[in-house]
Amino acid sequence: MNVFELISHTLGNETTTAASFPKRYAPPQLKITIHWENGRFKSRIHQIDKRRHECATWKVMLWKNMEYSKNMKRIGKDWTVIETCPSSSKTNIFSTDPISTTSELITHFQRIYRKVNFSLRFENVDMGEHGLYKWKFLAQARMIALVDSNIYPFHIQEFQSMLRPHQELYIDSGSVELENAPKVRKITIKTSQYFIPNKFKNYKCEHLEVLKYSMNYNDPVDFISNWLAGEHKSLKTFTLHDVDEKWVTVLLKLDECDEGPKCYKRGSKIIEFNSSRIVFSNGRMATVNFTDTGVLIFVVCD
Repeated sequence: MNVFELISHTLGNETTTAASFPKRYAPPQLKITIHWENGRFKSRIHQIDKRRHECATWKVMLWKNMEYSKNMKRIGKDWTVIETCPSSSKTNIFSTDPISTTSELITHFQRIYRKVNFSLRFENVDMGEHGLYKWKFLAQARMIALVDSNIYPFHIQEFQSMLRPHQELYIDSGSVELENAPKVRKITIKTSQYFIPNKFKNYKCEHLEVLKYSMNYNDPVDFISNWLAGEHKSLKTFTLHDVDEKWVTVLLKLDECDEGPKCYKRGSKIIEFNSSRIVFSNGRMATVNFTDTGVLIFVVCD
């Protein structure tokens, strides 16, 4: 059985769940999205295959009329109505509490497969609802994305306590004001009103990428200058979009530096540089690179 077939076979059936334990399996890759729309929560769980395509989907939606149905089944402690379409590998789950049922569904995956790799994406969500700012699955996710979502200042400390060093954190709009230095591997800021110099200079992640920002060009230069002065010891890459190459070159005196490599491998991608310069700090070497699309990529050499 593939993942969709096995989950469909066991969902809502405690007997088959207890008896199922696939052998020689690769941990399923899941993309989990929590969405707030028209006054109610919805969620989607997509299984991602080796080609990074969505190959199966489970949707959890509010059960409106709450009428009896012959398709009623329990997922964990929740009564639900499950509608499965094997031909398209899609399952619709109707619940009186979509967040609770989503939690039970993730737990069901973990009972069957023991190990599950997943990312979490929150869209237009108030993280105070259902205590999502301290949801237990935050600590287990590979990546957490907050899109047009809000975390109240009095919840942010507990939210950050759920973060782990192996994770990626992605922020796009909304109201998320991080305190101190988030303990994650990578931070990506698409746009954030709270991404300001005095906060950003405290970030201590390995990888930092900023797509849109309201800083002036001196601020990212100061960040690199701080590395040159021996700070940001854990930093490996710093990527900044929409950069004035000439201004950064002047401020960092890059014309006085040796030329660096003309490309950089990021995962399976090869990124070509318009220009590259080598800089040093306390015996460590890094390259300041610019692409022809206005992206600065600062790479610390191991």
